[in-house]
Amino acid sequence: MRQEAVRSRFQGALLGTFAGDALGMPLEGMTPQAIAHRYGVVRDLLPARLGRGTYTDDTEMTIAVAESLVACRGFDGPHMAGRFLHTAERRRGYGRGTLEALQRLAAGVPWDQAGAGTFGSGSFGNAGATRVAPIALLYHSNLAAVADLARASSEITHAHPLGRGGAAVQAVAIALALCAGLEPPAGARPELFIETIEHRLLPQEALYREGLEKVVMMLERCPPLPLEASDHDRAGQAARVAAVLGNDSRAFTSVPAALYSFLAYAHSFELAVTTAVALGGDTDTIAAMTGALAGAYHGVGAIPERWRRSLESGPRGRDYVAGLADDLFLLWLERYADVC
Repeated sequence: MRQEAVRSRFQGALLGTFAGDALGMPLEGMTPQAIAHRYGVVRDLLPARLGRGTYTDDTEMTIAVAESLVACRGFDGPHMAGRFLHTAERRRGYGRGTLEALQRLAAGVPWDQAGAGTFGSGSFGNAGATRVAPIALLYHSNLAAVADLARASSEITHAHPLGRGGAAVQAVAIALALCAGLEPPAGARPELFIETIEHRLLPQEALYREGLEKVVMMLERCPPLPLEASDHDRAGQAARVAAVLGNDSRAFTSVPAALYSFLAYAHSFELAVTTAVALGGDTDTIAAMTGALAGAYHGVGAIPERWRRSLESGPRGRDYVAGLADDLFLLWLERYADVC
C-alpha cells in the first residue's frame, strides 16, 4: 500500500505541474487585480494561445528531465541537455535565457558551461526550479542528493547561483511534500518545511533565507481563508501576498510564492493552485511549481478530475506524462526504495 501511495505521488507531482501550468498560462503577465477584475478566482482551465489545457516550456522541460532520468537510470548532464535541445518547441514560450543556453548547446558548448554566459553571469530565472520535480521524486529519500542534482540540472540553462539555488529549494520542498503526505496526520508543517530547506542552502544562496522568512511571515499575516471566503477576499489576500513575496520570473521571488501557496492551502490541491494563479505575474510557472508540491503531497487523485480531463493529449500529453511518472516510480522502486 505504501508503494502505491508513492506511485500516486509521482503521478501527482508530474501531472500537477502540467495542471498548474495549463491553468496559469492564459493569465501570464496579468496583475492580481486584473485577474480578479476579469475572472474572479480562476477555477477552470481557460482558452489559451495553444488551446485550452495546453502546456508551456515549464511542462515540456519537466518531461525532458523525466525522460533523461529514466533513459539513463539516473542523472546524466550531457544526456539531459540533449533532451532539452531535441524536444524544445519554441511555440511553448521559452524564455530568452533558456533559448540562449540551448543555442550554445547546439553550437557544441558542454552541458555544464552552456548556461554560464547568459546575462553575463548566468540566469537566475525560475526555469531550473519549475522543471525539477522528476529529480525530487526519484531521489526524495536523500535530500543532499536532491539539492545537489537539482543545482546540476539547473546549470544547463540557469547557471547563476540564485538560479541553481531556486532549483534546490523547490526540489527539496517537493521531496519533503512527498514524504509528509505519506505520514498523516503530521502533514505539511510549515516551520519544519522551512527549517529543513534552510539547512540545504549554500552560502551564496542566502537571499533564499530571506525569501523563506517572508513565507513564514506571510503565513502568519495571511493565513488560509475558510472555504466559504468570497472571491473578493481571496483576491485581496493574493494581492497582499504578491506585494511582499513577488510574482515575477526570478527564482528567488517565484519559488517562495509557490511555497506560500502550497503551505497555506496544503489541505487542498485546488485551493493551493488557484491561489498561485491569483498571485498574477508569472502565473504558469508559479502555479506549475505549486502543482508539483501539492501533487507530491496529496497524490494524483487530488487533482480535480475536470482539470485532468481537459489537459492536452497527444504524443507527449496527459497519458504520456502519467506513464512517464510510472516509469520514474519503477526506477525508484528498483534502485532507491530500500533506503526509505
